[in-house]
Amino acid sequence: MSVRKLIRASLVLFVLASAITALTPQSARAQDNKLTIWTKFNADNPQVASDRWLKKVITDYQTDKGVTLENTFVAYNEINTKLNVAVTAGGVVPDVSYVDSASVGFYSNNGTLVDLTDFVKNASWYGDLDPVALASCTAPDGKILCVPTTTTNYFTYYWKDIYPDGFPATTDDLLKIAPSIKEKGKYAYTFKGAENVSVERFYGALILSYGGTLVDADGKAAWANDGAVKAVEWAREVIQKEYAPKVALAPAFDNEEPFKQGEAGGFLAGTFSYVYLTPLVAPTGERFEEAPPAEGFDKNAIAVGAAHDAGKLDFAPMLSAPGGKPVSFIFASAYGIPEGSAHVEEAKAFIDWQMQTAKNVEFAIAYGALPTLKSASADEAFSAPYWQAVLKYQQSSGVAAPAWVNYDQAIGLLSTAIVNCVTDPTKDILAELQAAQDEYNNALN
Repeated sequence: MSVRKLIRASLVLFVLASAITALTPQSARAQDNKLTIWTKFNADNPQVASDRWLKKVITDYQTDKGVTLENTFVAYNEINTKLNVAVTAGGVVPDVSYVDSASVGFYSNNGTLVDLTDFVKNASWYGDLDPVALASCTAPDGKILCVPTTTTNYFTYYWKDIYPDGFPATTDDLLKIAPSIKEKGKYAYTFKGAENVSVERFYGALILSYGGTLVDADGKAAWANDGAVKAVEWAREVIQKEYAPKVALAPAFDNEEPFKQGEAGGFLAGTFSYVYLTPLVAPTGERFEEAPPAEGFDKNAIAVGAAHDAGKLDFAPMLSAPGGKPVSFIFASAYGIPEGSAHVEEAKAFIDWQMQTAKNVEFAIAYGALPTLKSASADEAFSAPYWQAVLKYQQSSGVAAPAWVNYDQAIGLLSTAIVNCVTDPTKDILAELQAAQDEYNNALN
């Protein structure tokens, strides 16, 4: 082909390409102005406050940024698994997704999420982000895989009539006073002592306080150790001597009833539990019957706040081992960007938009949890004693949940081993823990 013909052919191709571009800008812009998102909130058929919040977010983002958010509602107990399957199978993935911080180890092992370390550390809100919350989204290798928006943690509610000098700080302190409380026909303590969540709420944190470990750097189980044995020995004694009610080991959440009826002096629970702690009956008979709020959030924590204001109820950190520190697992609701996202920069822009103080407050109120921005947690909505206690204990005792590769399997095996030991005093605790640890680790191999 001559040079003249080559130039002519190149010009023809250029003109054709220009024509195609000119004919399709609207469709291209339409594609660019959409952002796909997976959440556990149903904006199409809103039933609760968090659903209505997302519906408003979709409208506001369209107004502010000219971008249409296309939300796919995924069940809360499926969203992390389905997101991972979509990525690893090479399927259709959203541009950005809700994720639970407890799945960080799982995501890290599978390479599911985009590394957001540089994005987060260079964001305008980075210095305002609660470091404890951020730790919950940080993988064992130091990569930040998600951006936390709200957090929940655990602490102790207690009746001041039973503990006028304050709730015992350590497990030994509780054992010293428990016999006298039992003589008065009361339980010293109630807690969620069975099923998977018992590890999240109680056993796991107590093991760490005793100096034990739960997971190694590779996401394998590492709970067969002396600290774990001591924690389980203590729980066994509390149950066997009936310092805690048998219902603590029952399925579901009847473990809270002895506290609600004034029959147990203390109750270990999550920051979300105030919604269910109504009505409350103090050990001396006073009733607090404030109704739960329609939207799932109350500035004064409904009956819990009323009992506190009346001088009957107060708050304390988690029990700690003698010489140890209180520990509480922190769980964050967060945003992650899956590998394969078609619009990574646009997804970051959406997260950045959400991480404004006012918007962080809006979501926290809708979700009924503590916001992750320090400026947001300073909002008047969280100024009551209850929310200030939540913030205080998160900052003083909060740690990220264990980054097991298979989080759900780990807490299932560990909780079963612990409950078997607590209910059967003849069980060798270390042997049971070792067997559960081996089963988990062998499954990974």
